[in-house]
Amino acid sequence: MSDKERLINLIEKAKQPSIIEWVFEVEDFLKSNNELTDEAEGLIEHIKIHKNALGRCDNLLALLKMLLKKKYERIEIPPITKRNQIFVAMRFSDDLKTFYNDGYKTVIQSLNYSAMRIDEKDFTGSIISEITKEIPNSVALIADLTGNRGGVYYEAGIARGLQLCKHPIELVLTCHKEFFDNEKVHFDVSGDNILLYNNVEDLVAKLTKRLRVVLK
Repeated sequence: MSDKERLINLIEKAKQPSIIEWVFEVEDFLKSNNELTDEAEGLIEHIKIHKNALGRCDNLLALLKMLLKKKYERIEIPPITKRNQIFVAMRFSDDLKTFYNDGYKTVIQSLNYSAMRIDEKDFTGSIISEITKEIPNSVALIADLTGNRGGVYYEAGIARGLQLCKHPIELVLTCHKEFFDNEKVHFDVSGDNILLYNNVEDLVAKLTKRLRVVLK
């Protein structure tokens, strides 16, 4: 039985088969894991003498639950396994094809990175599974908000969530200026430093500068 399983067992079967036997098991577990704090030791000694007077068992049980959360229920940050990959999230349409091929992809490759757009990848199974696998494996995610596609916001949201968990992925928001001025992006991101471009040449110049800053 692993330490995590032992701890869960002590929590789920508190005071069993008896209070005294349980508290000795708790003491042994905490000692073997170097987690026997002064507070826990005081509770254990009190329970040995007075059993559950003043609810000391409940206090000890609360400490065990806190220990379980601290040691075994932390969010694990997935490591980046593709150090040269930049994920591109954007609307799949003919009017943006040139911006991707001559803009995003060209800039990314010029900086010695590879562009990952999910529709260019061969895979079997769920597209969502592939997206959630490739984004954490990328050093950056570029989200083009032109068109206000839900999928683009979804992918940007994954990157933003990873950042909150201290994942090193960088998030770059972009949008065609005409769309930004006339249609607007969603309010939640409207205050972000969105890279606005007028044409492919403008995109190349601005994106090259932005990526050099965030990926330095």
